[in-house]
Amino acid sequence: MFRFLTLITTLFFCLATSSPCNGQVGGVSIDPKGILQLTPAVPSKTDFSPAPPEVAHRNDSRHLSLKRLEATILEHQRLQRPLPVEIRYLAGLQRIEEVVLLPSENDAILIGPAAGWTRSPGGGLVDPQTQRPLLELDDLAVALRFSIASNQPSSFIGCSIDPTDAGLKRYARYLRKLKGPLDSQRFPSLVKGMQQAMGLQDVRIFGVPDNSRFASKLVIADYFLKRLAMGFDRPPIKGWVSYMDLLSKSGKNAVRRQHRFWFVATHNTLTRSADHRIWHFNGPGLAVRTAATTSKDSDKSKASPVAARMAEHLTDHFPLLAKHIPVFGELENLARLAVAAEIVVNAPIAESQTRWHSRVLVDPQLHLPKTTRVPRHVSSLAVIRKARGRNWIMSISGGVKLQPPPVASGNAATINPRLRIHRRPKDATKWWWDG
Repeated sequence: MFRFLTLITTLFFCLATSSPCNGQVGGVSIDPKGILQLTPAVPSKTDFSPAPPEVAHRNDSRHLSLKRLEATILEHQRLQRPLPVEIRYLAGLQRIEEVVLLPSENDAILIGPAAGWTRSPGGGLVDPQTQRPLLELDDLAVALRFSIASNQPSSFIGCSIDPTDAGLKRYARYLRKLKGPLDSQRFPSLVKGMQQAMGLQDVRIFGVPDNSRFASKLVIADYFLKRLAMGFDRPPIKGWVSYMDLLSKSGKNAVRRQHRFWFVATHNTLTRSADHRIWHFNGPGLAVRTAATTSKDSDKSKASPVAARMAEHLTDHFPLLAKHIPVFGELENLARLAVAAEIVVNAPIAESQTRWHSRVLVDPQLHLPKTTRVPRHVSSLAVIRKARGRNWIMSISGGVKLQPPPVASGNAATINPRLRIHRRPKDATKWWWDG
């Protein structure tokens, strides 16, 4: 029986902004240098404010007026009151399903399912029934700021985890020095040696502040993707297989090249009304892509059939995975927030009509999103598996790429003539209501 060696450049972790998958037994701390440190999981000690009774009422079509939301925020600031939890968590919205532009009223409406919340083991607020994470005001603010920026250094929101050139050279030298059979007794020392040789890897953030909770969620989701692909986590999903499972059953040619896996936002199921005033989301809007790794910035190298099958497997199972790994639900929320912000800011509407313009959430003087310590470096993690043939595999990088659709072009999304604008409540002061 021959063996191959697999180096996985991922590390299992969670932050206060994330909820863990079932069976999680640890988390991380991030030291002042931005290096992740594995730590035991402990119950969250953060304050927990339950949803007010009217917000906790479950509804499949909660409406949120951005114009009235900002007016409510300004009123709290005028009275020097802290923002209540129902504002910070957008009236319990769990996802955005529709965006409605009301230029005649200088407003934009976000619509989606909503309910109350509870504290998850990982510290985040989630639906007590579905464990679905909530949308957050700060993430909406970050998404709006990305969409209005005229000199944005990046055309997309995302993250990437890359090994250093020095680490790759050390790893190559380590492999060249290995001698003798790869029996199981050597596995612990080999794993330790590989991890030390590769050393720390660098985290890059694109499009959003690198100290934002938005950024931390991107990185967390990317790590969980790697753990799933490489077999560290096994969700209770019928028919689930990891990349390691597929490789172990493939011929030696299937495992010669290194591959990376990453999330991308997809917009092929987005629909809209003919006048661009109503936009409807369908499906998760996320997919997993893969490519053979030839350089740090290459996403286009053709993937092997086995890697392509794994990417398709992850994409097809994403809705089920999000039920077991809430940070994937967080990522879906971020992707839809990014698209919703792009629609609100740039969707083409008649010149005679006036669109809503954010005055509060985009202004750092009026709203300052909370910050968190986001990892700058992560340690490598290795695993050894038996397989056909004698091969050495190393998966070295990944990432997340959320690129909003080109809504300003007028060609984004498929026209759906059945979309209709919902009624607004008579109370003009209410910033959210149930449809």
